[in-house]
Amino acid sequence: MFRYLCGALFASAPLAAAHAESANFCRNSFNPNEAVETRFMGLEYALIAHVLAERYCGAEPRPMGPRFLGYIEKQGCDSGTEIYKDVEAAIAKMEGAGLKLLAQNGNPKLTMSDEQVQEWASTATKELGGCDTLKKAHDAELGQ
Repeated sequence: MFRYLCGALFASAPLAAAHAESANFCRNSFNPNEAVETRFMGLEYALIAHVLAERYCGAEPRPMGPRFLGYIEKQGCDSGTEIYKDVEAAIAKMEGAGLKLLAQNGNPKLTMSDEQVQEWASTATKELGGCDTLKKAHDAELGQ
């Protein structure tokens, strides 16, 4: 009897596995106790580093879309995915933003003086490795 029960369980296991959905890792949000996808961790810092390299350190401007969205596409996440849309929106905000808006975390209602903005940019640049490091990262290919 036990053998028949085990046989039935083993026979149904592939059917259950065939109906199981793989996790959608092309998103930013995760449910409790769900595995966290690490491929996109740090993209926000990379975006900020890119903008700081250009606007504070004087790196040659480069379009952000092909670099960051291209990386996301290489990871198998197309334009309809949550991570793609979120990064695309962040790029749209940052491409037109100056240091002041970046320092204010995108909130135009905050009122920071030019001195405070420069202090923020200096501190953030130092924390990210300095201008030389930011320029190297800015000019390097993402995901290599």
